[in-house]
Amino acid sequence: MVAIRLPIIELLCFSSVCKHWYAASSSASAQIESAPYQQPWLFIQTEGSRCSLYKKSRGNFHPDIPEMDGATCLASLQGWLLLFKQGGSIFFLCPMSSAKITLPQFPHSEISDHVAAISSPPTSPDCIVSVVNRSDSMNMDLHLLRRGEEDWTKHTMRFHIDNFKSINCATFYEGDFYYLDTGNAALIFSVKKKSGTRCQIVDGEGEPERYLPFFTTQDYFVRNVKKEQLFGSDKNVFITICGTLAERDGCNEFIRSEDIQSSEKSEEEQEEEVCIKKRGVWIFPRFFQIPHDQRW
Repeated sequence: MVAIRLPIIELLCFSSVCKHWYAASSSASAQIESAPYQQPWLFIQTEGSRCSLYKKSRGNFHPDIPEMDGATCLASLQGWLLLFKQGGSIFFLCPMSSAKITLPQFPHSEISDHVAAISSPPTSPDCIVSVVNRSDSMNMDLHLLRRGEEDWTKHTMRFHIDNFKSINCATFYEGDFYYLDTGNAALIFSVKKKSGTRCQIVDGEGEPERYLPFFTTQDYFVRNVKKEQLFGSDKNVFITICGTLAERDGCNEFIRSEDIQSSEKSEEEQEEEVCIKKRGVWIFPRFFQIPHDQRW
C-alpha cells in the first residue's frame, strides 16, 4: 500500500484526497510509528488555531487546527493530547485527524501549575486520567477520572512545598501514577490504594526499596532541535514544552517538560524586548479515526 510508505506529513496530505485514502491513513500511521525507535515531533501552538509541527530532520510544517485555539496541553500520549480550555472544558484530541473525545467538566475553571498523566489511550476501556496541582504550600490535590465515569474524584495529599517542588514529569505504570519534581523527589499515587507516597530519588550503590520503572531524559530540546531552524527570525521567544512518554530499546523513557528561551541574550536585554510566549508538546503524530458518537 502506498500510504504505508509515506512519512507522516505526506500522509496527512494523502488523507485529504478522498474518503478511501482518509480511511487508509489510520492504519498506515500506526505502522509508521510502530517502527523501531521513533523520535517525537515538537508540536507548538503559535497563534489561535495556527500551529507548528517540527522535527530536525524534516523542518517546520504549519497546520491549522481549530480545536487548539485557546487550549492548554496537559499531557501527551501515543498521538493523543489532553487539552484544557478556560471554564473547565477538558478533552482528548488527535491533532492530525481532529478526532476528539470530550471529558466531563473539570472541577477547576482555570489552571496554573496543573500537570496531568494518562494511563492509556482514551479509546482504551481502562483509561484513567489524573490531574494534580498544589492547592497551597502544604497540600496537593489530585483529581482522577476513569473511562465511563461522569464525575472526577478528588484526593488531597499533604506534601509541603519545601519537600516537593514543581512537577516536570508525570506518567503511569502498572497501577501507579508517577510525578517527579524538578529536584529529586517523586510522588507515587496508587490507584488501587487511593493514596500517595513521597520518595527520594538517589543515585549510588546499595539495594533500594524500589526502582523507577522508566528513565527520564532532560535537555531533550537542546539535543534534538536547531534553534535557528525552529525560530527563524523570531529572536525573543519563550516556549513551555510538555513532555511525553517514549520507548527506546524496549525501555520506557519519559522526556521531561522544559522551558526554552530562543535568545541567548541577558535577562536585562530580554526584558527590553517584547517576549513571544508559546506552548509546545512532544508528540508522536498519529492519524486516529473514531466513531462520531464516541463517548468517554
